[in-house]
Amino acid sequence: MPDDLSKINNIVIVMMENRSFDHMLGYLSLGPFNRKDVDGQSIDPDWLKRFTNFDNGLAIPPFHSPDPHTMPDDFDPPHERSNIAAQIDPRQDDSFPLNGFVSAIPPKVSTDPAVRKLVMSYFGAAEAPTNDFFAKKFTICDRWFCSLPAGTQPNRLMSMSGFTMIDVNQTPLPDQALVYDWLNARNITWRVYHQEIPFFALMAKWLPSILFSDKFRLFENMESDLRNTPPDQLPQVIFVEPTYEDSPHTGTSTDDHAPAGISDGQEFLMEVYKAVSASNAFWQNALMIVDYDEHGGFFDHVPPPLIPTNPPDNAKWSVPFKSLGVRTPAFIISPFVQAGAVSHNLLDHTSVLKLLGEKFGNGSYSPEVDARPVGSVSHVLDFTNPILQAPAPPPLDDYLKMRSPVLAGVTRPPLNTPLQIGFSNVIASMKQHGADASHPKFGQLLG
Repeated sequence: MPDDLSKINNIVIVMMENRSFDHMLGYLSLGPFNRKDVDGQSIDPDWLKRFTNFDNGLAIPPFHSPDPHTMPDDFDPPHERSNIAAQIDPRQDDSFPLNGFVSAIPPKVSTDPAVRKLVMSYFGAAEAPTNDFFAKKFTICDRWFCSLPAGTQPNRLMSMSGFTMIDVNQTPLPDQALVYDWLNARNITWRVYHQEIPFFALMAKWLPSILFSDKFRLFENMESDLRNTPPDQLPQVIFVEPTYEDSPHTGTSTDDHAPAGISDGQEFLMEVYKAVSASNAFWQNALMIVDYDEHGGFFDHVPPPLIPTNPPDNAKWSVPFKSLGVRTPAFIISPFVQAGAVSHNLLDHTSVLKLLGEKFGNGSYSPEVDARPVGSVSHVLDFTNPILQAPAPPPLDDYLKMRSPVLAGVTRPPLNTPLQIGFSNVIASMKQHGADASHPKFGQLLG
């Protein structure tokens, strides 16, 4: 273990959904910021010409979107393995023109050019104030790629296992060992704080724990727990989960999954930060990692690195992946980073597992993860000048008051995708386990 990792007592891990780096942080390289250290958007005519996408003869360069609160209803750009191949358009010479983000959208999703082109949009500081706060006060990563050019489930399994038995979303989610099992085997304490249904309720073996164990605790308790409990009595690894757009939920989704806007996700991430920084005793030895499972169909201009991933034994897929997936946003928030810095280390979701292996596994997570030619999150850390006082979070009141009113009751997504079907099936499984409308966490969903 790198010696300085002993200064970190608690690691907080947050994975969001379906946005690319250029879409969320690419603005940093433009005026008025003009950060030459960030590989983001450009107004150079040659750059714009190179990355202009065409859709039915219409030229669509990257463009600024002023609306973080809404997207057109049902606009969810497809992002399974075959869709992503069409978006990044890998060639025989292993180059990636990155010219199919718009044209790959099937007509059944939308035929409206004004809607289809939204995958080429990006937000600025005004639209993403939490991102901007994190980028100014902590360290971002502009070489963090999702592990596979595939969808949600394969990438989340890579992030939680270091391998995946599937290459496309499916229901039910197959059973495979997760980082929860790895931590249990080493007597490392952990907990999931979740707003509503946790993601791995989709894996049947975890449902009893989610329903009845304090390993899975409502997010509303997190700030109080971290403020009022000595850090050494808190879990060493904390996972934090938003409300998923694809799951039955109350209120709004907060995971940034289209067609939702990003403002609810911005609020959620700020609430996580407030919890992590509520107690100075906790903050001074904490590390918070925020990443995104995959790009969700949104444009990014950096070609995925040619790092292959082969199927594990008995996998439900057989054709290896030749590269990582599309670049995604990532924030490293801790006393042990440089403020306003950017890391160019090559990272992917398994970089978090590498960190856990260094910290808790005598330098090793697993043979698959150890051999993967990407860096560890530890490579981003800087212990030379700790940020011992957590920066005060900016107010979001004016930003959030522009949102539409929150719908009352339970939102039940249409059963159009394996994830939507899987989350709907979770509700039935909860009832089979004896949970009902009186359940303290899920009662409203079960009523």
